[in-house]
Amino acid sequence: MAALSLLLLFGALLAPSTARPLSANTSAAPSVVEVRLGVLLPHRNLDYPWAWPRVAPALSLALEALEPQLRHAGLALRTTVAFASTENEDDGACDATVALAKAAELKHSYDPDVLLGPGCPITRELVLVAHHWGLPLLRAGFYEWRRLFNSTTVYAGPVGPDRRAFEAQLLQHFNLTSRPILVFGPEIGWRDFSPLFSSLLNFQDPPWVTPTSSPRFHQYEEPGDEAVRFIQANGRVVFILGSLEMLQEIMRLAQTQNMTNGDYVFFYLDLLGDSLRADGHREAAKPWQSKESPDAGGLREAFQTVLVITYRGTPNPEYRHFQSQLILRAKRDFGVALNDSVGTLVAGCFHDGLLLYLRALNETLREGGTKRDTSRILEKMGGLKIQGVTGTLSINSENDRKTDFNLWAMRDVEGGEYQVCVLGGEVSATVVARYMESEKRIKRLGPIHWKKGGLPLDNLPCDFNKDDPSCGQDIRMGFLVSSSHVDPPS
Repeated sequence: MAALSLLLLFGALLAPSTARPLSANTSAAPSVVEVRLGVLLPHRNLDYPWAWPRVAPALSLALEALEPQLRHAGLALRTTVAFASTENEDDGACDATVALAKAAELKHSYDPDVLLGPGCPITRELVLVAHHWGLPLLRAGFYEWRRLFNSTTVYAGPVGPDRRAFEAQLLQHFNLTSRPILVFGPEIGWRDFSPLFSSLLNFQDPPWVTPTSSPRFHQYEEPGDEAVRFIQANGRVVFILGSLEMLQEIMRLAQTQNMTNGDYVFFYLDLLGDSLRADGHREAAKPWQSKESPDAGGLREAFQTVLVITYRGTPNPEYRHFQSQLILRAKRDFGVALNDSVGTLVAGCFHDGLLLYLRALNETLREGGTKRDTSRILEKMGGLKIQGVTGTLSINSENDRKTDFNLWAMRDVEGGEYQVCVLGGEVSATVVARYMESEKRIKRLGPIHWKKGGLPLDNLPCDFNKDDPSCGQDIRMGFLVSSSHVDPPS
């Protein structure tokens, strides 16, 4: 087993009080149950939000958070951790085949009670072997779009299968189903991570979208003219995935081309709601402002056509505290400087997934079961609802996280605010609609100000089929059509 690349951490991840048996509120000391956690994650490649230096402190925080509840219940868990890197030695990529091989090695040498990871796409074989071994497989990060079978895999977020129901409800609700397009950013790491977010919007021929030969994806490159040309040539319903600076540049260019007069609608994917928080010279709930200047090129009017989609559950005080603790511990334990909210969100999902599993295990043990009663533990997980650092976590019938989303719009047109208010030190804005996963529907919470008094038309024949003789000769040409586009991120 010399070739086995394992870092065994027996209680090293835990605070001293968590690594030893917990005292109970009973006269007799509780029996100690050892829980062996096998972790399969990238070791050093911090391009991945699910890299070990991010997730390890999150697991430690989860175990510490659970200690008071275990003590109160008269239970004691001693958790030991075995870590195996899923990185390909040649290029450092998170490799599903490596993950499968390391899982087999972990099983042989360590015999874990539960597997955690990998964050990257997994093979059917890994799901099968986890099911064959009777081990729960706790996952967060990249979501597999197709459930293979009723397995022991539990997905803790942040974005699960509800993205397909969400996209259908969102576009059908507004009757914008013909030509949705996506412009995504060039940030480092998006090559592997963007599917996590773009899975919100599965543009790969969903049955409710009208077939079209036009490209649906474009990767943004500065100065942004190509992105605007792509938008003009291919759609009126635009989803934007990237930095706020990228969104502002697109809207600035769109404004110069008269694309912000109400003929287009822009949906900005901002799961954590960072664009709605104050930062530098940017006021809260004014994403059209920049960090450097409150004016930002006069974009207030242009942003009347921008709707912001956020994941419901963050930000909240618990998440902000968790994020700060995670950053401190990553620096202390791994010498890694973290400051990205995207990575800490995925780590938070692993944190909450482990909490959910351990609480279900506790209930199973109290009822006389064992840590290897996997079907019973999974059933318990499906019946629990916990308030974690990433918000409320509950699991649906397929062991996937139930996910709600918020839709935000500029309600105060004169002030350019997304109706800001301050609650408990946290900034929020007026939500105009909310997707309720449990009900599979969008709930309207307020009116949306459409610049032309109503929704834009998403498939104007004379905009996209200029060969149609009925369109006449006075059609609006706009930019020259660009054939520059990229394949969907995968």
